[in-house]
Amino acid sequence: MSSIDEHATADARLGRLFTTVGIAGLVAAAILALLGVVAVWSVAGAMDRSLTVTATAIAAADDTVTLAAQTVAIVSDSFDTLVPAASLAAGSFEDAASVIADTSTVVTIDVPNALDAVLDAMPPIERVAGIIDTTLGALSFFGADYDPDVPFAEAVAGVAAGIEPLPQQLRAQAEPLEQLASDFEDFGAASTVIAVDLAALQTQLDTASRLLTEYAATTADASLVVADVQSDLGWQRWLVSVAVVLAALVLAALQIVPLTLGNRFSTGASLA
Repeated sequence: MSSIDEHATADARLGRLFTTVGIAGLVAAAILALLGVVAVWSVAGAMDRSLTVTATAIAAADDTVTLAAQTVAIVSDSFDTLVPAASLAAGSFEDAASVIADTSTVVTIDVPNALDAVLDAMPPIERVAGIIDTTLGALSFFGADYDPDVPFAEAVAGVAAGIEPLPQQLRAQAEPLEQLASDFEDFGAASTVIAVDLAALQTQLDTASRLLTEYAATTADASLVVADVQSDLGWQRWLVSVAVVLAALVLAALQIVPLTLGNRFSTGASLA
């Protein structure tokens, strides 16, 4: 075999090699384009589904938080009436305790002492009444009209007998009245504590309502962000797909070099 034949055989082999490389490049470019587009759409689809789930969760959280904020706000508003009412009740119990204490002093001390003074004055009055009865009875012989159903002295004695147990009975009410006053003082103190606790609770509710409102606004913003991302994802997947196809086309275009070389080596055409 001459050197020219050997050179031609080598060129033919080299041409087949370049042709094979070119064809392989074209196949690789096609596979790259196909796999790239499939991968882009698969990833984009997964992201879209994930964003949909996220949007649904955020929407549910937003509804829940909004409802909670409204509920807390309503409860907090009700405390605007409840707290002053509790404070008023506490003041009323304290005022009642003071009134009962003053009443106890009058009923169990002042009035019994006054009745004792009246009872001390009754014997002289009864004696004077007896003298009056005797005098008027004597005057009845001279035409004076005096014949009472109950003589004056007996009437005075009856009044004294009726008054006599009252001081002790009134003094016996001292302990119940003192206990009642003490109970009202306890009620007042307890009501004051309740009023303070309710005021503190209202402050906490106001804070919670504000935080929930802010969180609801945050979740609403998050929903808008997710919606924007989903909207952008729609055209971004197309953009990336086009980029992958363009990259595959560039790779395919580059295979012109080995295909051209392969053809020339195979046909023995000049490379110049």
